Formats: sequence, C-alpha cells, structure tokens
Amino acid sequence: MSIRAGILLVLCEADAYGLQIHGELEDRTDRRGRINVGQIYSTLDRLSTAGLVQASGATDDGLPLYGITPEGRRAARDWLADTGVDSASAWSDLTFKVQLATSLGAGAEVVVDGYRRSWARSLHESVGDPSPAVLARQRLAEAALGWLSDLEALPGGLEGLVRPLRNERPRRGRRPAPAPE
Repeated sequence: MSIRAGILLVLCEADAYGLQIHGELEDRTDRRGRINVGQIYSTLDRLSTAGLVQASGATDDGLPLYGITPEGRRAARDWLADTGVDSASAWSDLTFKVQLATSLGAGAEVVVDGYRRSWARSLHESVGDPSPAVLARQRLAEAALGWLSDLEALPGGLEGLVRPLRNERPRRGRRPAPAPE
C-alpha cells in the first residue's frame, strides 16, 4: 500500500486539502482509522519538495489546496500500471490500488486486467509444487482472481463503482470568544 501514490491518484481527480485527501483515502480503501492524518501532511510536504504536487490556492474558508503537477500525474499512472504480485504485500497492494482505481475511475479496467494477468501467471507457475508456501500463494491467487471477477460482475461493472470526491469541510472546534473590551 502506498499512501504517497494514493495521494497522487486522488489529486489527479481534483485539487484537495490535506484532511479531504485523508478522508478520501480512508473512504475508498479498507484503511478506515488506520491512516494517520499527520502522515498525509508530511507526505504532501515530501511530494511538494519532489515536484509532484504544488500549492494551488485555498478553499473559501482558508484551507490550503494541493494540486498535482505533470510529473505527479505520470508517477500516479506508473504506480497504477505496476500490477506485479511478487511481494509480501501483494494482497494489500492489490486491494488498495483496485479500490482507489475503481472508485476514482482512474484506469480501473487496465489495473484489474493487469492484476488478473499477474495473479493468473502466479497461479500457473506454482502448479505442481506442494510446499506450504506455494499452496498458500495458490490460494491467495485464487482469492485475488475471484475478487476481481466479483467486482466486474457487480451491477454496473467497474464503472458503477466510480464516485466523485466529497467536498465536506472538517469539523472545527468552537472559535474563542472575542476578548472583552
């Protein structure tokens, strides 16, 4: 799972402020309550330094907006195109990336097809090896392929999963009362 790439993908849809990005990532993936909002802001700072995001003004109520640069857009596309399954985090990478791509409409078909090919290849390559690790990998590949098929079989298919960014404002505490004169 890449918070960095997830931020870039959200910003490919529209300029957003930090807490909005945090909410979008949590709502669109299975990470609810597990993404630290401070991580979002520190990652935005690093992405800005790297030239992948930039300041793009502020909301009406003064929240700083971030926008994506052309380099950031390329980095997001490259991340989506990487559908390899040869890492220990293959399942969480799959679910994070597919949930974001399908909910944002960001090349979801390409991502799902790429993962389908990778998981099918992984399943085929492990046939005939009875070791526990390989058997576990086979079951994981079967589950991944089944989940991808289930998504496509939903009413409306992958297109039916797309939803716009929310524009909710963060709840803020009470403002201090003006000082008595």
